[in-house]
Amino acid sequence: MRDHSISEKIEICWGKRRIVAELRRTDRRVLRIDVGPTGEVAILAPVGEEIDEIRSRAHRKSAWIFAQIDTIAQRPKLTPTRRFISGETHLLLGRQYRLAIEQSNDPHVRIEGGRMVISARSTDDQPHCRRLLHAYYALRAREVFRQRLEIVAEPFIRKGLKRPPMIIRRMSKRWGSFTPGGRVVLNVDLVRASFRLIDYVICHELAHAFYPDHGEEWSKLLRTVMPDWEERKGELEAKLR
Repeated sequence: MRDHSISEKIEICWGKRRIVAELRRTDRRVLRIDVGPTGEVAILAPVGEEIDEIRSRAHRKSAWIFAQIDTIAQRPKLTPTRRFISGETHLLLGRQYRLAIEQSNDPHVRIEGGRMVISARSTDDQPHCRRLLHAYYALRAREVFRQRLEIVAEPFIRKGLKRPPMIIRRMSKRWGSFTPGGRVVLNVDLVRASFRLIDYVICHELAHAFYPDHGEEWSKLLRTVMPDWEERKGELEAKLR
């Protein structure tokens, strides 16, 4: 999906409240509004759609947008910035591990019981430790995400969806997306979540293969496949903020 706009903003009001959302022009056919895990709002609009129509549709969704923002504000505070030093806790597949950094001429990451061990050339080289852990996460993500896609895609395939290819990459504001070309894109950082939360994100995006927006038909389909999807959504955004 290509972004056709350098920087556009649009104001959304509800009563006396207001927020400025980022407006991005894309190749998608239907306008979509996303509220990110930290409360930022993004509007993905088709190229050529009139700005007045975009404002009108955003206004019609304003109550929902501010309800999402309020829900996020009530959740625990963001995880502190990771320093990649021994003693920190890091998540992998929903489990918390205590980080241990050791010196080694064979840089790698391994799991030992409740410890996540980073073997690095220098225990004081935090950027190097960060790169090692990110590479390890990427490796596990490729393995796990593809397994989960095979499992959860079946109900959508029975409805006529062709088995979609998957792209895994680092994303700053979203857990996933479904491209106009029929690909599932997942944020590599999602590998920190449990299987049930990974499954939710994949199903969320596969439902967009049938309904591009977050309307009633999309919700109905997702609820049919995953009745507790709203609970999982809240858990994901609370645990991985």
